[in-house]
Amino acid sequence: MIEVNHGDAILRSFILFVQTARAVLKYADVHLYRKARFSIVKLVVLRALASNGGTMRPYKIAHWTQTERHTITALINRMKQEGLIEAERDGSDRRYVNVTITDKGRESLSLVMPAAREIVDQVMSSMSKVDALQLEKLMKVLRRNAHGGF
Repeated sequence: MIEVNHGDAILRSFILFVQTARAVLKYADVHLYRKARFSIVKLVVLRALASNGGTMRPYKIAHWTQTERHTITALINRMKQEGLIEAERDGSDRRYVNVTITDKGRESLSLVMPAAREIVDQVMSSMSKVDALQLEKLMKVLRRNAHGGF
């Protein structure tokens, strides 16, 4: 691991945060694929759908996953081909698409969650609940600040 040696604590923390975020995503994606043949972004989309009543619009999924809308469109098309979701025009307003998790998607989600939990447990293994709550608080501040920049 490359250490960040800079006198400015804020800049040093920011660089460390970016490095950590990338490392954790890479670790999660590689290990989830090895254990369950599943990508982290598919997991996040299915969790988003399951947590939001089973149906969402693509722009909300893009917001939830912090992904560009055109990237979500391609992902939705792949997930639809795999039978994990359905994507259909809204019956009352044809301009909108509703994405709905399928039974296969729910089953896949329940099968992949143990592997996902192993990854979470490994990454967070040396962190106490108090530390995790503090990290959550700080991450919410960072996310809010980053959203203010758009």
